[in-house]
Amino acid sequence: MNKNMISEEIVKEMIEKVLSEETQKVKREEYNRIQFKMDELANSLNETIKELRKLEDAIPGGLKGIMTGKINTVSSNLLGSQKILSQLKDKIRTYKRASFTQQVEEKKKDK
Repeated sequence: MNKNMISEEIVKEMIEKVLSEETQKVKREEYNRIQFKMDELANSLNETIKELRKLEDAIPGGLKGIMTGKINTVSSNLLGSQKILSQLKDKIRTYKRASFTQQVEEKKKDK
């Protein structure tokens, strides 16, 4: 018959697992800080797109041929970045909501 022995190594491993789980949890303040930074980034992207449009409007006719393609590429990359950032914001918002939502059981009334 094998006896289950709890060794010092097993205890250390379990403590390490518990401690690593604690450090992986995210506090509400950290979520808020990240969401604020992502909003700042989104605003910066919006401003960059506006400035790029101003640049596009200011291009003299003689340079349009060589600049238009590259400006269109930069513009599409910026728009793609906006879309990815928006998706990331939604995922973080969903994850935060799931992390802090408490399940409440409804009690049924007996008639």
